[in-house]
Amino acid sequence: MFIWKAKLIILPSHYKIKIKLKVMATRSLIGIKLDNEIVKTIYCHWDGYPEHNGKLLIDHYNSPATITELMELGDLSSLAESPDQCKAYHRDRNEPWGMVEPRDVNTSELGAVASDYGVDYVYIYNNEYEWECSRLDYASGELAPENILAAVA
Repeated sequence: MFIWKAKLIILPSHYKIKIKLKVMATRSLIGIKLDNEIVKTIYCHWDGYPEHNGKLLIDHYNSPATITELMELGDLSSLAESPDQCKAYHRDRNEPWGMVEPRDVNTSELGAVASDYGVDYVYIYNNEYEWECSRLDYASGELAPENILAAVA
């Protein structure tokens, strides 16, 4: 969900009209469970809400092979229907790989990592070949399960 604010200042006709627009992103982490304790994650800056990133993940990233291909991009500016269409910080913006490479995160630390990145949603492809979605509760620092299928239906 985009949150935006616009400020309109109208001056006499010999002045320009200025519009100040602030757009904020809905950030997310996307990951694949490697074993019972570790999740390999990447950060995604834009459109992390279930109706967008959740739907794309369910519809287009539904096998370990496609998710691995996505993970190999590292952190993303935006997720798309295929890895080739995603906007990746390293591939498309020449960001240093060491700054954007996928990270292995212990599942017990996932909430803290999500908070550090300022994300709203965390998507994990589990060992049962299904996407799990959680929303970060900033007050408690805990991840709360979110019904991703209800959001994309």
